[in-house]
Amino acid sequence: MRIHQICARLQEGDAITSNVLNLHRTFLSWGLESHVYAHDEDPRVAQHNEGEDLYRRKFLRKKEDLLLYHYSVYNENYRLFLRSRNRKILIYHNITPPRFFAPYSPHIASFCEKGLRLLPRLKECDAAWGDSDFNRRDLVKAGFPQERTGVMPIYMDYSYLAEEAPEMTARLRDGRWNILFVGRLVPNKRVDELLRFFVYYHHRVNPNSRLMVIGASWLDSYTRELWDIVEEYRLAGSVMLPGGSLGVSNRELTSCYRSADLFMTMSEHEGFCVPLVESMREGVPVMAYEAAAVPETLGGCGILFRRKNFPLLAEAVEEVRLNAAFRESIVSAERERFQSFRPEEMERRLRGLLAPYLS
Repeated sequence: MRIHQICARLQEGDAITSNVLNLHRTFLSWGLESHVYAHDEDPRVAQHNEGEDLYRRKFLRKKEDLLLYHYSVYNENYRLFLRSRNRKILIYHNITPPRFFAPYSPHIASFCEKGLRLLPRLKECDAAWGDSDFNRRDLVKAGFPQERTGVMPIYMDYSYLAEEAPEMTARLRDGRWNILFVGRLVPNKRVDELLRFFVYYHHRVNPNSRLMVIGASWLDSYTRELWDIVEEYRLAGSVMLPGGSLGVSNRELTSCYRSADLFMTMSEHEGFCVPLVESMREGVPVMAYEAAAVPETLGGCGILFRRKNFPLLAEAVEEVRLNAAFRESIVSAERERFQSFRPEEMERRLRGLLAPYLS
């Protein structure tokens, strides 16, 4: 049996790319024929992309094949999904609401709007999965028959969190209390609000603190706004903020997690949020704004907050810092929650969802 996966882009360090490649490796381990096609690619992962033209020429009309189409952004390759004669499963990773991008890039906002308008046209498929129930409900709202929808969380093996980068580890373990954020620098992640919270916490509560913002700079106008906050409030030397488009290496990311005392996010729109699971795995307490798929991914662990009241949040952060028993109870619950995302559990869920097609 052949399984095909089509996505917009293969990108090193990207969660959707990791999901695609983990599925690919799993299908091969099951003895299936597996292929991956992307509209665009990062040269570092180009070897995995067989090219949409190959799929169009050889497999588009194969009724016995299975096609998984990863939809996270508008892309012209949706036409392949509509034209395909394969059995078809849409995997929806959610599209950021345009309102977040409108003040920074009307072009990107209109692109998101275009992607959301297209979604109902993709409902003619055998099944549609969200990688969270939050995403699945959006599919139902878009007109997908509820009985054909399901949930398959992002499938990661997390083995990339293995070796540390010694120089970065030594630099970060200097006695400061480290607050970590991991994610793309985009407006829906509200890194601007996280920085403003850190202004309050660092200057009024704990000057021996550091904020580590780890992720690719994706939108120049928004990144400039973040740097303006750092400079205006004299945070240089107390904030790590990336200036490039590639983020950090896996070893550097591992060092950041293992040197972190708290993971904190103010994000207002997440379709799943892999860094929450990475934090669970690495034993980092999580504080997160209660929005979109975040509560679902945390599954009752971590600390959720509904109001961005900086003085109250600073008190909660201090409780995590100073109360060892409280901190350990958070970490213990997170490690238990992580069991639901172990590769073995993800493979079991995947096999169950695919059973009707594999037989």
